[in-house]
Amino acid sequence: MTNKTLQYLDYLKLLDILKRYALTPFTEESITNLRPLHTLEAIKERQNRIEAVLDVIRWEGRFPLSDVPDIRSILKRVAVRNAVLEEKEFLSLGSFLKACEDIANFLKRAYNKKPFIEEIIHRINPLVAAYRRIAKTINPEGFIEDTASYDLSRTRADLFALRDRTRKRLERLMEKETVRPILQDVYISLRNGRYVIPLKPNFNEVFQGIVHDYSHSLKTSFVEPIEVVELNNSINILEKEEKEEEKRILNDLTGFVRGSAVELEMDLQAVEDLDFFHSLAVFGLEFDCVRPDVGEDGLIEIRGARNPFISLSKKGGTIPIDIVMETEKRAMIISGPNAGGKTAALKTIGLLCLMAQSGIYIPAAERPKVPMFANVFAIIGDEQDITMELSSFTAHMNIIKDLYGIVRGDELILIDEIGGNTEPQEASALSMGIIDTFVEKGCRVVVTTHLNLIKAYGYAKPFAINVATAFDSETMKPLYRLVYGTAGYSNAINVAKNIQVQKEIIDRSYEYLGKQEYMLNDLISTLELGKRRVEDEQQELKRLREELQARLDAVKEKRDEYFKKVEEKCDAKLAELERELEDVRRELAKKERSAVTKGKEKVRYLRQRFVKTEPKIEEDIRVGDYVKVRSLGVTGHVVAGDKETKSFEVVMGNVRTKVDAALLQKIPKPKESRNANAVRVNAERVPAPEINVIGLRVEEALTEVDRFLDRAIVQGIPQVKIVHGIGTGRLMNAVRDHLSGAGYIKNLRRDETNSGVTIIDLS
Repeated sequence: MTNKTLQYLDYLKLLDILKRYALTPFTEESITNLRPLHTLEAIKERQNRIEAVLDVIRWEGRFPLSDVPDIRSILKRVAVRNAVLEEKEFLSLGSFLKACEDIANFLKRAYNKKPFIEEIIHRINPLVAAYRRIAKTINPEGFIEDTASYDLSRTRADLFALRDRTRKRLERLMEKETVRPILQDVYISLRNGRYVIPLKPNFNEVFQGIVHDYSHSLKTSFVEPIEVVELNNSINILEKEEKEEEKRILNDLTGFVRGSAVELEMDLQAVEDLDFFHSLAVFGLEFDCVRPDVGEDGLIEIRGARNPFISLSKKGGTIPIDIVMETEKRAMIISGPNAGGKTAALKTIGLLCLMAQSGIYIPAAERPKVPMFANVFAIIGDEQDITMELSSFTAHMNIIKDLYGIVRGDELILIDEIGGNTEPQEASALSMGIIDTFVEKGCRVVVTTHLNLIKAYGYAKPFAINVATAFDSETMKPLYRLVYGTAGYSNAINVAKNIQVQKEIIDRSYEYLGKQEYMLNDLISTLELGKRRVEDEQQELKRLREELQARLDAVKEKRDEYFKKVEEKCDAKLAELERELEDVRRELAKKERSAVTKGKEKVRYLRQRFVKTEPKIEEDIRVGDYVKVRSLGVTGHVVAGDKETKSFEVVMGNVRTKVDAALLQKIPKPKESRNANAVRVNAERVPAPEINVIGLRVEEALTEVDRFLDRAIVQGIPQVKIVHGIGTGRLMNAVRDHLSGAGYIKNLRRDETNSGVTIIDLS
């Protein structure tokens, strides 16, 4: 892809949006270099990594990456042989290592981790030894700790004592009666690293001292009395020893860190990779993106496609479009009025194809299908070059000429306003020739146009499809959606009429329009009107079909209810008759055998008439077959069999039970339901089969336990643990009392190894 194509399709602007979601400063460079990939394996690998990050975000929230410092310059300095890091640089390194540890712990807590997350966990090495040594040596304010070495601790202790001794001697000096008259103020100051006191200029009359500084008014002299010169000298010597020891400590610590430079580079790369995919994942969440299927079958099917830049400008008011180009279609011709959305549709097609091929999730609905293109080229806008004295048309044709020379097939070519800026008849012929030749080379071509001959070309060529930008002819406003199988018309005169251009101009325009052009526009309008009527009729047929199906279902339901009532009445009548027959049998037992025989025939007759029996049919049922349980009227599938008892274990929904073979009827495997109105249960997955409520109030704890058990039951988790601790026993007793007797709990018991944990077996 050329940079001009990426610029035309706003791909480079998209990268700027992605950078906003980067939490570390060193990830922006990776996003800047993000480009479409050239193999399906690389695309799927990037998609899998985004999906892995999304799974963690949905369960655990966004990653703790915002406090990771940029240590790239520090690592470059460490690579220099004799370089010594400064205290602030060690603080940054310590913060980076602490962030690495926090990230690793965050990822380890994640539930159901995918391979990429496991890979990052193994790649991150928090270097605990280095972190602890840095923390022990440098305090959070950026100063070397006294405990960094014995010599530093001793030197600083001596310095503290010597400074305190010097200050006290100066304080005693200032308290002398002879010194008070020459004192300018009562405080001790530091000048040139030496302790001094502020005196009046005539201090020489009282005692000797060394002047180190003057005030701005020259009325104050900062004097080091002779009495403290030796003390100040000793302080300076110790301060130099302190600096030397600090330098030695920093040098040793730099050498220690230098030994872990490779691991630090690997940590930095791991964090950068993680933030890179975290940025792409968060972008996908913010813009309601989905994962596209990128394949080689040539099908383009993006339902509910949205251009992210239109979404930003409209702030949620974007009208989605459906982008559909069947495998056998090689050219798409988009037509319609000015400002109707043709160029926006063209750029949306190109941008979303580039995003899909870059492994990025795209703003669309369902599961989009996008082909793998060898390259994408876009020609959009006015290419006039004044410096080369080229007209817009000439510049446009130069680009097409150069493009035709480099394409080899399997490219996507996007041309806005093909054949513009010249005479319409020749422009149409030239445009059709351009489409033909690019298609013959194996390219897919999408163009926008106002030329009616190119629209007719779209109807005539079997590899081409016309697409119109929908336009409301009554309000004269664009609808910003695509209508497939029909051409749009420019409708320029009607638009001018709608904005109340003078009638004289409109009438004269119709005279110049020409009969053939007017007839063609009228034909296009008629075709579009007919298409709308067909669509309306299809919608009405669909509604009638759904209504008829609803009525049929109601009739079936009433029929089943009627049969059930009849069967209940028959069963009641049969029971009554059998009681009567039992009485008859007892009486007939006293009579002749022939009379008994007649009574039995009567019983048999009544049974045949009223008792509904089904013959026992033993079918050849095997493990894996789908069966219907005759006695229950429900279906399931066989998971195990017992030849001795002639029974099978059948799974019906969430129930697994043993059923006699004679009660089973083999049925074909049910088809997967694609009913859009089917009920789905979306429940938050339980991150681990236990919940910790220690520290919560009883009411809060019981609420959290109920929510936890609801999610566990929906996900079919057989056993969970509740960690409540022992303490006063109030929380433990409240949890157990709350759950005792619950119908969905099979067993509730105390953990034998920890009495502060309750184990629950869910039924």
